[in-house]
Amino acid sequence: MQAIQWLRPKALKLVTILAAFVLASCDENGAQTTGKSERPPPGVVVVPVQTKDVSSAIEYVGRTNASQRVDIRARVSGTLVERPFEEGEAVEQGAMLFKIDPSELEASKAAAEAEVAKAEAVLKEAAASLARYQQLEAKDVASVANLDQAVAKEGQARANLKAAQAALKKAELDLGYAQIVSPLAGRSGIANADVGNLIGPDTGVLVTIVKLDPIHILFSIGEREYLNYRKARAAGNTEEMTPRIKLANGELYKEAGTFDLADNEVDPATGTLKLRVSFPNPDRLIVPGQFVNVVLTSTTPERLTVVPQASVQENQSGPFVLVVGQDNKVDARQIRTGQRVGSEIVALEGVTEGETVIVEGIQKVRPGAVVTPSQRPSAAQSQ
Repeated sequence: MQAIQWLRPKALKLVTILAAFVLASCDENGAQTTGKSERPPPGVVVVPVQTKDVSSAIEYVGRTNASQRVDIRARVSGTLVERPFEEGEAVEQGAMLFKIDPSELEASKAAAEAEVAKAEAVLKEAAASLARYQQLEAKDVASVANLDQAVAKEGQARANLKAAQAALKKAELDLGYAQIVSPLAGRSGIANADVGNLIGPDTGVLVTIVKLDPIHILFSIGEREYLNYRKARAAGNTEEMTPRIKLANGELYKEAGTFDLADNEVDPATGTLKLRVSFPNPDRLIVPGQFVNVVLTSTTPERLTVVPQASVQENQSGPFVLVVGQDNKVDARQIRTGQRVGSEIVALEGVTEGETVIVEGIQKVRPGAVVTPSQRPSAAQSQ
């Protein structure tokens, strides 16, 4: 009995400690806490789904060509004494590109002029002799044989004069070829001859001049596409298309093009028909030999739903986006995509205008999760 009385103060003390511990673990309202705070919903950036006027587009791979190209060659032989143009720079039509030493050509011209003068003198003498024999033959003083000889000599002298005149003409042309000028306004390439070299017709191409404005683009379409187009055009069901260029860096060239011509035969090796379109190129940005995408866009746009490309993901079922609903709950929505429009892509099915899709923070959420959305400012607001 005494032992039990001795234990009572210790038991009361233990109960008091436990009660204090329980009270310490409760909040001001008496509610017990777990000791672990709840995490807030993850933050994501959303963008509203919009509708825009979108022109249908078809892309083909094409290659750029100069609208005019001339390979400059020497037509006479001689030492190159001048090359006044700057390689890679613009040249005007008629500008001198190369000058060959004209000394030998001038001498050849002088010799040809002397031959002409000699032939003229011989012809003059032959003509006078013929006139005398004609008078004598009329008086029955000269024989017919002598008259025939005089006629032959006069004809030969006249022919020799024509030959000498032709040789003089050629000498004059050769002397003119000593100065090689540009036949068109364009841009020069790299020269293949330096001053001091002996050049001539066998030297090959001295420089190439190309006309860059306008610039031509060649691309090919399939034989079936061509036939379907001709059939639709005959029925009046074709849509006018405007050619545009997408450059290698992904940018769309500012100038629109026009259809130039279609080739007159299908390539039997590929079954394709070559088309050519022409583009203004006032800044000479596009040069021959570039690979570009020719984008044929319709002139009558269609109102379509678009979403940012950054919001589109892929799974086994195809492309999908994460839509944030009114209760900030995430919903995975399968979509059917169409053509790209800048940084956006057409959503033919799956979403409607006004819904919001996640573009940043996608990796932090899953379908069914609750998020804290913040809307990305538009381009007008950010300026």
